[in-house]
Amino acid sequence: MEDLNLAIRPDFSLEDFLNARQQLTNDVVDDDQAARILGTLWDIQNTKDAVEELAEQQHCWQDKEEAACTEECKKNKTKYTPVPDVEVPSGPVNIPTPYATCKLKKGKYCELYFFTNAGLVEAESFNTSIDDEALMLLKSDNGQHVWVPASNARDKSAVIKDEDLTWEQFGEASNQHAPQILDSTRSPPVASLIP
Repeated sequence: MEDLNLAIRPDFSLEDFLNARQQLTNDVVDDDQAARILGTLWDIQNTKDAVEELAEQQHCWQDKEEAACTEECKKNKTKYTPVPDVEVPSGPVNIPTPYATCKLKKGKYCELYFFTNAGLVEAESFNTSIDDEALMLLKSDNGQHVWVPASNARDKSAVIKDEDLTWEQFGEASNQHAPQILDSTRSPPVASLIP
Protein backbone atom coordinates (compact mmCIF):
# COMPACT_ATOMS: atom_id res chain seq x y z
CA MET A 1 0.00 0.00 0.00
CA GLU A 2 1.38 3.39 -0.94
CA ASP A 3 1.87 6.19 1.57
CA LEU A 4 -1.05 8.59 1.18
CA ASN A 5 1.03 11.44 2.62
CA LEU A 6 3.36 11.19 -0.40
CA ALA A 7 0.54 10.96 -2.96
CA ILE A 8 0.63 13.66 -5.66
CA ARG A 9 -2.59 15.46 -6.54
CA PRO A 10 -3.52 14.85 -10.17
CA ASP A 11 -3.86 17.76 -12.58
CA PHE A 12 -7.64 18.15 -12.86
CA SER A 13 -7.28 20.56 -15.82
CA LEU A 14 -6.27 17.64 -18.09
CA GLU A 15 -8.59 16.06 -20.63
CA ASP A 16 -8.99 12.91 -18.41
CA PHE A 17 -11.09 14.92 -15.91
CA LEU A 18 -13.24 16.79 -18.46
CA ASN A 19 -16.39 14.88 -17.48
CA ALA A 20 -15.88 15.69 -13.77
CA ARG A 21 -15.27 19.38 -14.51
CA GLN A 22 -18.41 19.60 -16.66
CA GLN A 23 -20.46 18.28 -13.72
CA LEU A 24 -19.35 21.33 -11.68
CA THR A 25 -19.41 23.94 -14.45
CA ASN A 26 -22.35 26.38 -14.54
CA ASP A 27 -23.00 30.13 -15.00
CA VAL A 28 -21.01 31.03 -11.86
CA VAL A 29 -18.24 28.34 -11.96
CA ASP A 30 -15.98 28.18 -15.00
CA ASP A 31 -13.66 25.32 -16.07
CA ASP A 32 -10.61 26.55 -14.08
CA GLN A 33 -12.64 26.96 -10.88
CA ALA A 34 -14.08 23.45 -11.37
CA ALA A 35 -10.52 22.06 -11.63
CA ARG A 36 -9.56 23.87 -8.38
CA ILE A 37 -12.71 22.54 -6.64
CA LEU A 38 -11.84 19.00 -7.73
CA GLY A 39 -8.26 19.52 -6.44
CA THR A 40 -9.58 20.74 -3.07
CA LEU A 41 -11.97 17.79 -2.82
CA TRP A 42 -9.09 15.41 -3.65
CA ASP A 43 -6.93 17.03 -0.89
CA ILE A 44 -9.75 16.66 1.65
CA GLN A 45 -10.34 13.00 0.76
CA ASN A 46 -6.60 12.22 0.71
CA THR A 47 -6.12 13.78 4.16
CA LYS A 48 -9.07 11.80 5.51
CA ASP A 49 -7.71 8.55 4.06
CA ALA A 50 -4.21 9.28 5.44
CA VAL A 51 -5.62 9.85 8.94
CA GLU A 52 -7.63 6.62 8.76
CA GLU A 53 -4.59 4.68 7.56
CA LEU A 54 -2.47 6.13 10.37
CA ALA A 55 -5.13 5.18 12.95
CA GLU A 56 -5.28 1.65 11.50
CA GLN A 57 -1.49 1.33 11.65
CA GLN A 58 -1.43 2.56 15.26
CA HIS A 59 -4.16 0.09 16.18
CA CYS A 60 -2.17 -2.70 14.51
CA TRP A 61 0.98 -1.70 16.41
CA GLN A 62 -0.95 -1.58 19.70
CA ASP A 63 -2.31 -5.08 19.07
CA LYS A 64 1.19 -6.38 18.33
CA GLU A 65 2.57 -4.63 21.42
CA GLU A 66 -0.18 -6.05 23.65
CA ALA A 67 0.42 -9.54 22.24
CA ALA A 68 4.15 -9.21 22.92
CA CYS A 69 3.47 -7.94 26.45
CA THR A 70 1.05 -10.81 27.11
CA GLU A 71 3.62 -13.30 25.85
CA GLU A 72 6.29 -11.71 28.07
CA CYS A 73 3.96 -11.91 31.08
CA LYS A 74 3.31 -15.60 30.38
CA LYS A 75 7.04 -16.33 30.17
CA ASN A 76 7.96 -14.35 33.31
CA LYS A 77 4.95 -14.74 35.62
CA THR A 78 6.90 -13.93 38.77
CA LYS A 79 8.28 -10.75 37.26
CA TYR A 80 4.80 -9.41 36.53
CA THR A 81 3.02 -10.61 39.68
CA PRO A 82 1.02 -7.72 41.12
CA VAL A 83 2.28 -6.40 44.44
CA PRO A 84 -0.51 -5.80 46.96
CA ASP A 85 -0.76 -2.26 48.25
CA VAL A 86 -0.52 -2.94 51.99
CA GLU A 87 1.44 -1.31 54.76
CA VAL A 88 4.48 -2.96 56.28
CA PRO A 89 3.54 -4.40 59.68
CA SER A 90 4.97 -2.38 62.56
CA GLY A 91 4.64 -5.16 65.13
CA PRO A 92 5.35 -8.88 65.19
CA VAL A 93 3.50 -10.99 62.66
CA ASN A 94 1.87 -13.99 64.30
CA ILE A 95 1.29 -16.82 61.85
CA PRO A 96 -0.34 -19.99 63.18
CA THR A 97 0.79 -23.47 62.18
CA PRO A 98 0.03 -24.63 58.65
CA TYR A 99 -2.44 -27.11 60.16
CA ALA A 100 -4.47 -24.30 61.76
CA THR A 101 -4.25 -22.06 58.68
CA CYS A 102 -5.45 -24.88 56.42
CA LYS A 103 -8.40 -25.63 58.71
CA LEU A 104 -9.40 -21.96 58.74
CA LYS A 105 -9.19 -21.71 54.95
CA LYS A 106 -11.43 -24.75 54.63
CA GLY A 107 -13.88 -23.14 57.05
CA LYS A 108 -13.50 -25.93 59.63
CA TYR A 109 -13.22 -25.72 63.38
CA CYS A 110 -9.72 -25.23 64.76
CA GLU A 111 -8.66 -25.45 68.42
CA LEU A 112 -7.95 -22.12 70.08
CA TYR A 113 -4.67 -23.48 71.44
CA PHE A 114 -3.00 -22.78 68.09
CA PHE A 115 -3.69 -19.06 68.63
CA THR A 116 -2.38 -18.80 72.19
CA ASN A 117 1.14 -17.48 72.79
CA ALA A 118 2.38 -21.04 73.38
CA GLY A 119 0.76 -22.23 70.11
CA LEU A 120 2.26 -19.33 68.15
CA VAL A 121 5.72 -20.01 69.59
CA GLU A 122 5.32 -23.63 68.51
CA ALA A 123 4.30 -22.46 65.04
CA GLU A 124 7.49 -20.36 64.77
CA SER A 125 9.60 -23.42 65.49
CA PHE A 126 7.58 -25.63 63.13
CA ASN A 127 9.61 -26.91 60.17
CA THR A 128 7.37 -26.76 57.10
CA SER A 129 9.64 -29.06 55.12
CA ILE A 130 8.71 -32.01 57.32
CA ASP A 131 5.84 -34.14 56.02
CA ASP A 132 4.17 -37.16 57.60
CA GLU A 133 6.25 -39.64 55.57
CA ALA A 134 9.59 -38.13 56.60
CA LEU A 135 11.72 -39.82 59.23
CA MET A 136 13.49 -38.18 62.15
CA LEU A 137 16.38 -39.48 64.19
CA LEU A 138 15.49 -39.39 67.90
CA LYS A 139 17.33 -40.55 70.96
CA SER A 140 15.30 -43.07 72.94
CA ASP A 141 15.19 -43.43 76.74
CA ASN A 142 17.93 -46.09 76.74
CA GLY A 143 20.31 -43.87 74.71
CA GLN A 144 19.81 -45.62 71.37
CA HIS A 145 19.14 -43.55 68.22
CA VAL A 146 15.92 -44.57 66.49
CA TRP A 147 14.31 -43.51 63.17
CA VAL A 148 10.76 -42.34 63.88
CA PRO A 149 8.14 -40.90 61.48
CA ALA A 150 8.09 -37.10 61.77
CA SER A 151 4.37 -37.08 62.51
CA ASN A 152 5.00 -39.26 65.59
CA ALA A 153 7.98 -37.24 66.75
CA ARG A 154 5.88 -34.18 67.41
CA ASP A 155 4.22 -34.12 70.82
CA LYS A 156 0.49 -34.10 70.10
CA SER A 157 -0.43 -34.07 73.76
CA ALA A 158 0.79 -30.46 73.98
CA VAL A 159 -2.42 -29.25 72.32
CA ILE A 160 -4.77 -28.06 75.05
CA LYS A 161 -8.49 -28.54 74.49
CA ASP A 162 -10.60 -25.40 74.37
CA GLU A 163 -12.46 -26.21 77.58
CA ASP A 164 -9.13 -26.60 79.44
CA LEU A 165 -7.73 -23.19 78.43
CA THR A 166 -7.26 -20.62 81.17
CA TRP A 167 -8.97 -17.24 80.87
CA GLU A 168 -5.61 -15.69 80.10
CA GLN A 169 -4.95 -18.18 77.29
CA PHE A 170 -8.50 -17.70 76.02
CA GLY A 171 -7.90 -13.92 75.86
CA GLU A 172 -4.62 -14.46 73.97
CA ALA A 173 -6.31 -16.80 71.51
CA SER A 174 -9.31 -14.57 70.88
CA ASN A 175 -7.05 -11.62 69.98
CA GLN A 176 -5.26 -13.77 67.39
CA HIS A 177 -8.14 -15.98 66.22
CA ALA A 178 -10.54 -13.30 64.94
CA PRO A 179 -8.05 -11.58 62.57
CA GLN A 180 -6.90 -14.97 61.26
CA ILE A 181 -10.49 -15.91 60.45
CA LEU A 182 -10.95 -12.66 58.51
CA ASP A 183 -7.62 -13.03 56.70
CA SER A 184 -8.00 -16.69 55.75
CA THR A 185 -11.08 -16.43 53.57
CA ARG A 186 -14.28 -14.46 53.81
CA SER A 187 -16.44 -17.05 52.07
CA PRO A 188 -17.32 -19.42 54.94
CA PRO A 189 -19.61 -17.92 57.57
CA VAL A 190 -18.01 -17.30 60.96
CA ALA A 191 -20.72 -19.38 62.64
CA SER A 192 -19.46 -22.50 60.84
CA LEU A 193 -16.11 -22.15 62.64
CA ILE A 194 -17.70 -22.68 66.04
CA PRO A 195 -18.10 -26.36 67.09
